[in-house]
Amino acid sequence: MKKSLIKKELFLLLFLNFLLLTNAFAYSVYDLFYGTEIRHHDARVSALGGSGVAAGFTLMDSNLNPANLYFLEQKLGANFNYSLIKDSESRALPMWNFFDSFVGHSTYARNENFYNEFSLGAFYSLPLNDSKLTFALVMRPVVNFAADYREEVRNDNDSNNDNYPPIIAMNFIESEGLLYSYNLLLNWGIPFGETNISVGAEISYYNGDYRQEERIIWTDTARDLSSVILNDYYDINSDAWDGFGVKFGLASQVTPRIRLGATFSPKITLGEVFIATPASDSQDIGNEFVRSDSEVREPGPHKKDYIIPSKFRFGFLFKPRNPFKTHFHADIEMINFSEMNNAFEDGYAFYVGMEHYIGRAIPFRLGFSHQTARQDKAISLPTISIGTGFGILDNLHLDLSAEYGKREYVDLDLFPDSFYNKDGLWNYIRPADRDWENPDKVTESFLKFFTSLTYYW
Repeated sequence: MKKSLIKKELFLLLFLNFLLLTNAFAYSVYDLFYGTEIRHHDARVSALGGSGVAAGFTLMDSNLNPANLYFLEQKLGANFNYSLIKDSESRALPMWNFFDSFVGHSTYARNENFYNEFSLGAFYSLPLNDSKLTFALVMRPVVNFAADYREEVRNDNDSNNDNYPPIIAMNFIESEGLLYSYNLLLNWGIPFGETNISVGAEISYYNGDYRQEERIIWTDTARDLSSVILNDYYDINSDAWDGFGVKFGLASQVTPRIRLGATFSPKITLGEVFIATPASDSQDIGNEFVRSDSEVREPGPHKKDYIIPSKFRFGFLFKPRNPFKTHFHADIEMINFSEMNNAFEDGYAFYVGMEHYIGRAIPFRLGFSHQTARQDKAISLPTISIGTGFGILDNLHLDLSAEYGKREYVDLDLFPDSFYNKDGLWNYIRPADRDWENPDKVTESFLKFFTSLTYYW
């Protein structure tokens, strides 16, 4: 029997952690050291699968393409967006029988967390003869560094009548932090008969910080059993960055039924505001705690500058001939993740969405997106979405949407097993680290809800 089965059966149990409506909890542990990118905020964009580089229906789709500001019909408007996201993660161990044959996976840890965030902005359009100049100010979060992972560790004492072995240690990974951008958007558009062309730029100031804490806390039971002194493990890392970046956009109403859009975002390097010295309080763990895949995930969250990779995005909007108002959106995006870390693979994403008006008044929106992970292009996050919108008052509009996405991948233990190999804690077989031949199977799901309020003057 392999040691992974021993670990599964003897000393790890699933642990449920639930946090509601906190401002900085619940994104993926897989993105722990570089943060989770927040790709969109607007409920309409969300319902359309994140597509909208050739849109121009809301202020916040100008975050995808600043050239979209030209297509807003109103002269002055403000927008507020709120989102609630649930991240569910489970980790499972590979199981082997006595004949050394793989028989499946067994879940040993599960965490469920919630977090919320908001963005807001306003725009103003100024007619210039036949052309139009539009300004916008937007504040939004762009990267979330939050995570909350907890795990129980049990030894190999006998367990009968559904009584589990005693807990010998508790493992924690907790991090918080958001990287915000404060954006000035400028747009100029001019018509040419039934067609037009619009150019735009976004100038952004980025500011944010990060704090991560890893802890292994021995229980009183473990201290009583062990014949050696057990020291708790602490590791704290923190960083803060700021800097400037730009984005360029182009959009054109080629025909009354076809609109095209494209954006380019150069690589952005954010300088470190301060360098925090990691704090460690353990005499036992030494260098053994450094992950064996450290060439992909560096020990500690960040080193000096923070990189936002360059991106290119292209999309179109199509309005077919039918008795009802219908829009089809499709975008494709290329992301140069290798600019963040040489071990990362350049990735891609595509987004598609459909909006159909029922009775010419209430829209029904449906979308799908597919995004690859920066660590491995073979790992993807497919997401489906749905939404609608309606007027509340004469000038106040509400949009709602929901998304669901799921991905699976393999990963090493977040806490190496050999750390718990202490005299007196084990009766039979001592735990040992597993390598990439027997990694954990991780399943993650994301359920997101978006609300957008827009007021026009």
